Amino acid sequence: MSASVGARLESVAPKRTLFGPDYLRLAVLAAVALSVHVWLMSHTALTARDSLGFARQTLCYETPSAVPVGPGERAKTAIDLVRESEHPPGYPLVIWGTFKAVSLVSTAPVADRALFSAQLANALAAVLLVVPTYLIGRLLFSRNVGFAAALLFQVLPVPARITSDGLTEGVYLLATATALFFAVRAVTTPRISSFLLCGLAIGASYLVRPEGLMLFTGPAAVVFWLGLIRRWPRDIALGRLAALFVGVCLVAVPYMALIGKLTNKPSPGQMLNLLAPPQPVYRGANAVPAAPSGPLFAEWWNDARDSGQSQNVWAVNAVFKEVSKGANYVVWPLAVFAVLALRRKLVAEPGPWVLLVLAACNLTVLLYLAARVGYVSERHTVLLTLLACQLAAAGLPLLAASIGQVFPRVERFGVRVTAATLLVALVIGALPFALKPMHPNREGHKHAGRWLAANLRSDEALVDPFCWAAWYSGRALYRPSGYNPEFSSATYIVKENNARTPHSRLPVLSEANQLAAQPNSSVVYHWPENVSEDEAVIHVVRIRSVGQLVYGTASAVAGGARGTE
Repeated sequence: MSASVGARLESVAPKRTLFGPDYLRLAVLAAVALSVHVWLMSHTALTARDSLGFARQTLCYETPSAVPVGPGERAKTAIDLVRESEHPPGYPLVIWGTFKAVSLVSTAPVADRALFSAQLANALAAVLLVVPTYLIGRLLFSRNVGFAAALLFQVLPVPARITSDGLTEGVYLLATATALFFAVRAVTTPRISSFLLCGLAIGASYLVRPEGLMLFTGPAAVVFWLGLIRRWPRDIALGRLAALFVGVCLVAVPYMALIGKLTNKPSPGQMLNLLAPPQPVYRGANAVPAAPSGPLFAEWWNDARDSGQSQNVWAVNAVFKEVSKGANYVVWPLAVFAVLALRRKLVAEPGPWVLLVLAACNLTVLLYLAARVGYVSERHTVLLTLLACQLAAAGLPLLAASIGQVFPRVERFGVRVTAATLLVALVIGALPFALKPMHPNREGHKHAGRWLAANLRSDEALVDPFCWAAWYSGRALYRPSGYNPEFSSATYIVKENNARTPHSRLPVLSEANQLAAQPNSSVVYHWPENVSEDEAVIHVVRIRSVGQLVYGTASAVAGGARGTE
């Protein structure tokens, strides 16, 4: 940059935005985030079921000719696959780039490489997430608040584990936090470029998950209000709002035009159909009580259990449970405390209102989702948790001061409560739960899949209601059905032995169990291999010469499972 001063052209140094203390804090945050995600990735027995769909979508994008088509149909192109896929293309494209890099250094089977690439893409994005998270807190409050917010989010159990799995959350949150940073900067130091960049980031988050468009409400509401009360000239406010809108459209509209609607996912369509009555996606018809090994990752409406109460009341209760769990139960109370304590600052400055408006909008959407669809997951709450961490971090110094005033005698014993000690206590309390191994109870499905890969013939069918073994066998890499020939010489069924599984909502689980119980069936593989068949966790059952009957039963074996483990 240069400027003319006194008829002389003089160089003007660009204004710095980050300094040594910022880089030091970011380095510590990156080290912590990297350690957490490397640990969790190295202690993952099996990725979540949804990761199979994203990895499959990636492989189909890479080799569209491998995607099966019906009789008389033309071969699929990548554009066809983007148009027809239920999920937006953003995350599979990130996985594809990671998969190409992993393939340069790994000779593992395609099934393993694709799932590892999904997990790695998610985790790397989560590590990069420390940058915008820190910058948001620094811009709104201080360096220490930004550091505390980013650190807290990285070690909370639900965010840490979800962003270390093969799911979309890491990439989605990276785009979301980047959009939030530009939004906060735009309303505090208004520039057209910041609003445009914010819109582009919102569009990018939409290409990962359709609810990314929800981010538009935060900065748009603040700009509208500041223009309405004439804090900003209305024509200038309108121009800034237009820049925000244009940025979103530049990224989002091409995809909308390609698919011809807002999203291919069924849940948003059901939510927007106001004339239709609420219709739970999982009615619990085949419900089996979950094993007591751990909590479920979501709340589902169950006709047998919940039909006597209002679905709206159930929705409030379900959202409260999942939001509390996502924030590790203590973060949201601390955030509410901070809002009350800092209410004058929050009201006077426009930056925090971006977070507050977005939090209110997200909570409203979750309540409506639960009421209409009868389902809400802890995955849906991670953005709320990210917002809560910013406010909770700002409340730590105030809470420490309040504790010192209420319990003054504590300092007489040489114990001083500070924001740093509270942060350390929160981190120490969260890490043991965050660092637990991922999905160890599902490891047997991978071994069953590898056994099937070595023993399953092309003229034999496979029924796998859990989907993982079908993936590792190579049958479900490009199609969710696992490829079952119309007339099979034998059929293999993957079964959990004596499991009271929380996956009882799977569409063909009951049917698969009935097939496995037929008189002509026999267990041909079990895992662990060093225990007796009765003590094994996983059974692979073989039925001889069932033919077309099994093909009709198994046509949807490996796909269609909603949710994650």
